[in-house]
Amino acid sequence: MSYDSKIQNKCDHRVLWEQSALGTDLKTIPLTRPVAAVSSVALRINNVVVETNQYSVSTVRGSLSLTLTSSILMRYTVKDWQPLVEVNYVTYANNCPKCVGINTVDDIAYTASGDFKMVSKEYLLLQTVEKAIITKVTTNPFHDWYGTGLHSLIGSKITDMSFLRTKIIDQISNAIEKVKTVQKQYVSANRKVDPGELFGQLLSLTVDPTEDPTMVAVSVVFTAQSGQTLEYSQLIDLTTARERVAFS
Repeated sequence: MSYDSKIQNKCDHRVLWEQSALGTDLKTIPLTRPVAAVSSVALRINNVVVETNQYSVSTVRGSLSLTLTSSILMRYTVKDWQPLVEVNYVTYANNCPKCVGINTVDDIAYTASGDFKMVSKEYLLLQTVEKAIITKVTTNPFHDWYGTGLHSLIGSKITDMSFLRTKIIDQISNAIEKVKTVQKQYVSANRKVDPGELFGQLLSLTVDPTEDPTMVAVSVVFTAQSGQTLEYSQLIDLTTARERVAFS
């Protein structure tokens, strides 16, 4: 059975030790994002952790913009003209710089014991298909054939949806064939693999327009050789390099 690091994980919306400037009153510390939970706030000044009873956290909503803003008010005057102020806190999903509101983040994560979170079987297959689709071809120095040319579509104009759909389907279909070829090599080399991690059958591959004319929605439905049906979906933004994926 094969394993891989789990690269898509639920986001904690934590802003980790953001550097902030001390206000002119030497007491107020403005934050760039609103605080979702006061209990999540940790403050340190000049690398020294400040006790929670030495400050309070305030979050207010603007009268016109209705935007939430947060700040920290010290209970004493900071006797340092230009201190190093760092704040650790949890913000709201739509203000999160890591997941930009989609609640998942493409990064490694750790278990309670400190080990990497791993995937296997069907979850491994799903992640394998994802990586094959979103990896830009030629960027893997060890396997320059791996990936797709979807990135070349960024900045293009959608003037012929049918032609664009065909290009995207061809790119993804080719990526899936590469995955199947590599997996066949694993099996022929007598490598121990689980049926759940092996690609079975491609059931459907659709590319549809969205309400945003610069974006298209891609959905890939397929089976593992274990018989379980899996679905992978992705929004492709043709104006920027932003790519987000979603699967459970």
